[in-house]
Amino acid sequence: MTATPLLRLYHTGIIVDSLDNAMKTWGTALGLDWAPPKTSTAPMECPDGVVGREVRFTYSLQGPHFIEILEQVDPSPYLNLTGGRRVHHLGYYTDDLVQASADLEERGFRRELAGVGENGQIGRAAFHYSPESPGMWIELVSHEIADEIGGWIAEAAAARGIPFVSPFV
Repeated sequence: MTATPLLRLYHTGIIVDSLDNAMKTWGTALGLDWAPPKTSTAPMECPDGVVGREVRFTYSLQGPHFIEILEQVDPSPYLNLTGGRRVHHLGYYTDDLVQASADLEERGFRRELAGVGENGQIGRAAFHYSPESPGMWIELVSHEIADEIGGWIAEAAAARGIPFVSPFV
């Protein structure tokens, strides 16, 4: 019997029209500070095959639980996914992306989007959907992404004098 991979909820991702405007309005309204925005252009496997995408995003420095806001510069891989694109996903860290993804599929959460790994398996992240939660996905992120995100948020929080508690340990 295969051990169940670790799953730890650490963020909620929300799609916004303008990252800069959202950082200002959400920051002011909720007292949040933000990590410097990043851009990702990694290819994603989706119902239309492997397609390019570009997204600008940031994380709140206050957490855990973190708020991730994303501006989809090129939303191509997301357009044919089931449901909506606003309150987008609950993000879980996992120590075994491939197995955690397979476990969710066995439980009825179909994989709709995934990073493309060098070895032909899924890599870095996977998005799963269940018709029981229309418009909401479960994002699984691997230790590679967790290391990158944790370091990025910790560095930005330290520069602002904000305590950082890692959700990945």
